[in-house]
Amino acid sequence: MNYIKLILGIILKIVIFEPHPDDLLFGPGPILLEWINEGSHDIHIITVTDGRACYRSGDDSYSEDVAHMTEDYVAEMRISEAKKSIEFLGLPSENHHLLYFHDADGQKYVKEGIKKVKPLIKDVDRIVLPSTHNIHADHQATHDIAIGAAKELNLTSIEYFVYFIASYGKFQDDSQVKQFQYTIDEDKANILKDWLEIYQSQAKIKWMWKMYTMYLKKIRTWIYARYTFDDIGKYDNF
Repeated sequence: MNYIKLILGIILKIVIFEPHPDDLLFGPGPILLEWINEGSHDIHIITVTDGRACYRSGDDSYSEDVAHMTEDYVAEMRISEAKKSIEFLGLPSENHHLLYFHDADGQKYVKEGIKKVKPLIKDVDRIVLPSTHNIHADHQATHDIAIGAAKELNLTSIEYFVYFIASYGKFQDDSQVKQFQYTIDEDKANILKDWLEIYQSQAKIKWMWKMYTMYLKKIRTWIYARYTFDDIGKYDNF
């Protein structure tokens, strides 16, 4: 099991599911920095959607150039940011797996997603994924892809590491025994702020960008949860 590997200092294969470009930062980002600093893990990132719908809602104020952008252009911009994020973190580009599913349509691609990710997670030690019962459809679809593939592969002895982005919900009381708090120092906080600057597509969304920058300025503690295969379906968040 991966806990034994950790004790013995053996390399772990960690596969992180990112619903959209930028969710890597606000989901597992803080603790991912620690895993990278441990220096030996085989870390893979699966970016599920292309982020093309980020200006679609009209619920915010946008920079003037947004009005002239096609969604194909937005998708290219956001995929480029996802790649730059991997480079910023010092991870190998070959460990970044882009599914290119259309943003906001994640549930349409769950079956296809399961098929595509099974080869990537068949020998994994830790899967990192968003919580279920998620109000964002693409985050829920990402959870469904990860768990669906894990079930088909019968991955019974690995760790399931769950994150929740604050905008889309929270961990429920029934998972308290599974939860833990992770606190970062100012050095890591500054790395997160520098990382955010990669996502200039989001800087074109006035109030969202303000929320992002204030969040990283103030928050120093994140909540995560660890589950097992046998826990699937027994908790509100898993």
